[in-house]
Amino acid sequence: MDYLDGVDELEFNENADLVLDLSFLHASEKVDRLSKLNTSVPIISNTLTMSATTAQQAAGNSAGIIGMPILPNYFVRQKTVEYSLPLNVAEVPPVLADFLAIIGKTGEPIKDSIAGVFPRTLAMIVNEAAFAVQESVATPEDIDTAMKLGTNYPLGPLAWCDEIGAEVIVAILDALAKEYGSERYRVATLLRRYAESGMKFIP
Repeated sequence: MDYLDGVDELEFNENADLVLDLSFLHASEKVDRLSKLNTSVPIISNTLTMSATTAQQAAGNSAGIIGMPILPNYFVRQKTVEYSLPLNVAEVPPVLADFLAIIGKTGEPIKDSIAGVFPRTLAMIVNEAAFAVQESVATPEDIDTAMKLGTNYPLGPLAWCDEIGAEVIVAILDALAKEYGSERYRVATLLRRYAESGMKFIP
């Protein structure tokens, strides 16, 4: 599932002010979609697994890419969203302010990177919690209770994982590991199995 199931062809109004590219799970499919857009209309591209610079290269340098790491099933609860521009772009397209106003959110500019700041941090916290369950350090319920009480998180990391989707967390970590080659992004085996099976940590 790529949160775009059933989309075989891309169509958009030539008079559109903005194009939304929300795909992120499969990089090759995302690149293919972007390469077929052939438009100079600004594109907000989900950068959970691909940088804005890479998305711009796929779409063609004439495209105005705005990167936004959009977490499915959680975006609606965010008051502030991160956005980034490709490295060779200095000015934010004016349409971004209009878009943020329409959806009732404020924007926070960040440097171009895969997964931004909040999603990357959350993915790493979830992964560490999954390692703790995998190694029988504590139960999912105990980990979530401790994190909510100890850090005042609105949700425990594993409940957050269930809400957003384990497959999303795994996709973020895999993309980060590919980009940086770092051991710290190694996915817990248990988390990957939950992503493959569709299971939830908190029943």
